[in-house]
Amino acid sequence: MKKSIHIVLAVAAGFVATATVPAMSSAFTAGTVTAISPDDALNIRKWPGANSQVFDAYGLNQRISLTGRCKNIVTNVSFRIDEGGSVEWKYAQMKKAYVWCQLMTDDAELGWARGKYIWPE
Repeated sequence: MKKSIHIVLAVAAGFVATATVPAMSSAFTAGTVTAISPDDALNIRKWPGANSQVFDAYGLNQRISLTGRCKNIVTNVSFRIDEGGSVEWKYAQMKKAYVWCQLMTDDAELGWARGKYIWPE
């Protein structure tokens, strides 16, 4: 019986070793800063909230990398914008009141910005 178990395990290990691994998609969703005046900037904050520390800023039409996670800070409900849906649907969710979206800055720091100022792609 022990020999049978060893054979089954060896065959299973062979299948695992030869199995192809699906390609990983990017962990980020592209976005563009929108809905601000040309002489203004979108503040990137440490945490989702208007009173949080600002540590970076992006100008109008600058590209940003979204993690896909957004959060309504009043209801404390998080949701994903990288799991399907049209761009228009995503933006409709992001521009709701009190919604902040997580992003990664050019310096590889995670931060938060108001969703209504980001156009998802």
